[in-house]
Amino acid sequence: MMKIKSLIILVIVVCLSVFTYAGRDFYDILGITRDSSPADIKRSYRKLSVKYHPDKNPDKKDMYIEINSAYETLSDPEKRRIYDQYGEEGLKQNHGGGGFDPFDIFSVFGGGGRHQQQAQQQQRGADIELELEVTLKDLYIGKTTKVTHKKQVLCTKCRGSGAKKASDVTTCGGCKGSGIKLKVQQLGPGFVQQIQSACDECGGKGKKVTSKCPHCHGKKVEIGEETYTIEIERGMNDQSIIKLEQLGEESPDVTPGDIIFKIVTSPDSKFRRSGDNLYYDMSITLLEALVGFKKEIDHLDGHKVEINRVDVTSPGLTIKVDGEGMPHHSFPSQTGDLYVIFNIIFPQKVSAEDKLSFEKLLK
Repeated sequence: MMKIKSLIILVIVVCLSVFTYAGRDFYDILGITRDSSPADIKRSYRKLSVKYHPDKNPDKKDMYIEINSAYETLSDPEKRRIYDQYGEEGLKQNHGGGGFDPFDIFSVFGGGGRHQQQAQQQQRGADIELELEVTLKDLYIGKTTKVTHKKQVLCTKCRGSGAKKASDVTTCGGCKGSGIKLKVQQLGPGFVQQIQSACDECGGKGKKVTSKCPHCHGKKVEIGEETYTIEIERGMNDQSIIKLEQLGEESPDVTPGDIIFKIVTSPDSKFRRSGDNLYYDMSITLLEALVGFKKEIDHLDGHKVEINRVDVTSPGLTIKVDGEGMPHHSFPSQTGDLYVIFNIIFPQKVSAEDKLSFEKLLK
């Protein structure tokens, strides 16, 4: 009797563990909702993987594994669609069917299985190149900005299957899910040629859609609007590149390209930039050029730079103020210099009395 009870308890424990494993909520693990975009999924994964990395949190190794398992499923459009419909157990058992290869997820809907999908995974979408206009002040002090962009994304309803529901995606009968057809052509007595071509019934997809998604009308994609947080680092140069990896336009079975932002600096009303140096034009009166002066320059971040001259200042004279240029991008603690170029404002008219005074002064 004790052996029977022990066996029953063991069976219950095993069943509970299987239920727990099958019932993991990948969306909850990543802290996202079921309608989250691929960009949201990737952003959350990056944040959590850094937070729970074993190097930082050795006691959270199990959580790190959970995060990676969740991302592996939800970042793959096919796996995500199966998971949404049948849960984690559906990924393992092919909706209860026999002979399911857990590493051949794509054979669930036909299309040639693992080998064809591996070839498809190597396809990469085109990059999106955008200009990001910033001010010289932004590059001097750094800035976090948000950019909203419209792009092609997988349909939020069918997850890129093009079907109304998962069961509406069926294996093509013409090619048996391989996506190709073989044709044997006789070239002569004893000679034949085997020609391989894309299946004309499914277009080489290996699967057919019997009922189209009403949201995207079977197109599998739609136009979505996403907002990105961009970090403009101190000292970045004009034409610098900020790359958001794999956040480009989405297509089924294609790895998204990158979004590439190119920095474009708008002209500043006071300063000009060359490398890490800044240039500033200062206008002074003829009197100031002769007797000296003390002035202040309002820098890009608002701090004051004092310019003090006691000698005669000639037109076009340039002086260097050490360390008042732009921060170096790779080493922000290092800075370039500020060059001040003087422009002398001469009076439009000089009275006879003033002329005599100048003559006496300059003799």
